[in-house]
Amino acid sequence: MAAIPLAKAPLAALKKLVLDDLIQVKSSHVTEALAAALGFRTHAALQAAMTGPEEERPFVLLDTDSFLDRIRSFGYELSAEDARFDFELFGGDAPIVRTMPSSAFDIEYKTARDRAWRNLMVLGVNAALDQRLFSLRPGDDRFDDTLRRGHLFDFVLPNGLPARGSVATAGFDELALHVAVNPKGENVRFHSGGFSAGDAFGTTWLERRNGAWLQSTPDGFRCRKALLPVLAELDAQPRGYGDRGKLIM
Repeated sequence: MAAIPLAKAPLAALKKLVLDDLIQVKSSHVTEALAAALGFRTHAALQAAMTGPEEERPFVLLDTDSFLDRIRSFGYELSAEDARFDFELFGGDAPIVRTMPSSAFDIEYKTARDRAWRNLMVLGVNAALDQRLFSLRPGDDRFDDTLRRGHLFDFVLPNGLPARGSVATAGFDELALHVAVNPKGENVRFHSGGFSAGDAFGTTWLERRNGAWLQSTPDGFRCRKALLPVLAELDAQPRGYGDRGKLIM
């Protein structure tokens, strides 16, 4: 998927690109279909959600299937070529953020251990975004890390367990994130924190220069046996970024 901020200018630019691509679809129908792609029932509901300063607005994933389903609901019969429409296929000038690098297609979270790591990292990034410690825009870091030790932040998992994260700049617009469950002191700051940081501990890097996605690095994940299925079953949905991609060296 691709993502876009809930802001007037990028949404208007995206609509123009869509109209140029799907020339038979009316402007008003594209408007409503874009709202559906962003998870809203109507354009009015989307408009109501676009509040506050534009630079503070969240990035939201664009669901191509929901977009095409809404187009079809207006009675259009899409050609085979039109049915292959995908927001990810727009060129580099499009006002979107790509969330799936080519390496993402080689990565699957098949085991409970992989899913637990993935869920913990997604929930950690979501919490940091909610606390406005950074955005998905390249270089938009808002946390204080003057000591270069990582900025600490606390949050609660959907199942009520306490968690603590650490975020630091990693160069090239990447962020290094560590997250611990049932945290112990400030050891979550350290990449090798392991069980000294909490009953579960994972690390990742968040790419923001060429797109926005987690670099899949579950190898260093540490988790108490009883906690593993609990974390693996959590509902964790990325907010405007992808959840997989190979480590960028």
